[in-house]
Amino acid sequence: SQLSEVLGWKVQGWQMAVALESARETSGDFYDVLPLSGGKFGILIADVADKGLGSALYMAVSRTLIRTYAGQYEDDPSSVFAAANPRIMKDTHADLFVTVFYAVLDPETGLLTYCNAGHNPPYLISARSGFHVQALRRTGIPLGIFEGESWVHRTLDIKPGQMLVLYTDGVIDAQDEDGDFFGEDRFLEILEARVECTAQDVQDAVMTAIRDFSGGAVQADDITLMVLKRDP
Repeated sequence: SQLSEVLGWKVQGWQMAVALESARETSGDFYDVLPLSGGKFGILIADVADKGLGSALYMAVSRTLIRTYAGQYEDDPSSVFAAANPRIMKDTHADLFVTVFYAVLDPETGLLTYCNAGHNPPYLISARSGFHVQALRRTGIPLGIFEGESWVHRTLDIKPGQMLVLYTDGVIDAQDEDGDFFGEDRFLEILEARVECTAQDVQDAVMTAIRDFSGGAVQADDITLMVLKRDP
């Protein structure tokens, strides 16, 4: 879906496309786009370490708590995690955890402030002077493991023409009928070939490639993909 549909309004100079395909009727993956004050918004993608009803309930609690604290700590993703983590542990009583990437974007400046709690590193992709990829690696452990844990946040600028690609491990761990994985290299090749395309075109290309690769194999994990692009 386009960013205007996800958010309920159109953000000038930015595009977003999102896809979520559950492996079962319920999903342990989730994403969110949170309107914040001052025209900023939070971007969230997460993956509960299991599938089925238990992980879906865990997901619902985690998502609600992160949304709640995102409104309280609007410029500080590390405080959002530090506040949500003990509540997740107290409210779920499940032997599960959740990997989360949460960032606050100022669309006026392109400033992105993020925390990565054990999640697959999103890619910041630039087409200038050749294809360049920066992986936004973990800045702490997943939520729901240790109660007194802390996270650090980092900042970067998304410049005009750059693209941020967020995903869960269902993308790179998709398997074909022989048990081979879709993999990071194949994923990056698709992104490189479409670095000048719209966010929606990139999303469509990746999801189509995963379906083509998987063939008749049963989908083993939830697949979530978010593509955020700043217009050139």
